[in-house]
Amino acid sequence: MGLARAGVHLLLLEAARLPYSGSVVTLGRQHVYITGNELRVMARNLGVTLQDIPDELHREASLAACDYLSDDCLLRMIGFDRVVRIDYSDYESPDLLIDLNAPETPAELLQAFDLVLDSGTIEHVFDVAAAVRHCARMVRPGGRVIHLTPASNCVEHGFHSLSPTFFADFYSACQWQINRVYLCQMPLDLPRGRWTVYDYWNSSRFIPLGQLDQRIWFTYCVATKGTESVLAVPQQWVYLNTWMNSAGSVSTPETSIDMTTDSSRAARLLRRLEGSPWLVRGAEALIRTWRKTVNAYRVWAKHLPYPRVGRF
Repeated sequence: MGLARAGVHLLLLEAARLPYSGSVVTLGRQHVYITGNELRVMARNLGVTLQDIPDELHREASLAACDYLSDDCLLRMIGFDRVVRIDYSDYESPDLLIDLNAPETPAELLQAFDLVLDSGTIEHVFDVAAAVRHCARMVRPGGRVIHLTPASNCVEHGFHSLSPTFFADFYSACQWQINRVYLCQMPLDLPRGRWTVYDYWNSSRFIPLGQLDQRIWFTYCVATKGTESVLAVPQQWVYLNTWMNSAGSVSTPETSIDMTTDSSRAARLLRRLEGSPWLVRGAEALIRTWRKTVNAYRVWAKHLPYPRVGRF
């Protein structure tokens, strides 16, 4: 579990959108890889106001030797007045012991926090569905959950690598608001290196097989719990689109077009041709061919079909 320098940047980006306050629970104690001065400069550049708290160095000597902040200090500086750490083992002296594989969430943790922070934990939990349900239960209505977990090229790091669709589909099915879903490309120096971040949520979302390169990729997700939120078992969105729109759209996941809600140029063209079924079929065939060609080029050129957010 850890908060890399670029991971802290992502936390501050979210604070710039909506400031943090109240209580936060972290899945495990966090190794932190940023100094107090670096945090203040980063916050100033992003327009985020920090709480005036003296720097407290990390409890681990190797991190303190680099002047890196403690997890408690960092989280209080960015706006929280209560910090709770939970873990399965007591080897890092968490505040509470909990098994995220267990089916039930302890009563004292239900809707108890304004933020649940999972920065590299649930991939180590065998029953990942149980783990994400615990996260959802611990957030109070109006609160947020943040996940930062491996997506690709992390063999042996944990039990799972989780694609962006895992979080997007789960929280959508549970009627949460999805605020951000990013794919983060990382160097081998994950704690201090610069990450290249892509916006998965505000895009066509589907990515063909083989399009990621050999570097490390993480999924970053921010979601907000609503007053009507429920727990649900999702189906993957790309297949839901296929099943639901098989009569009025291109039926393969890579080229699915919802003619009723899709605002793409392809969907607009098909809507204009709706009065002529043979023209619709011809246009669909051309669109399929075009998209397969574009996807093949992107795979060859290693271009992601997602807007680039930045390099932090």
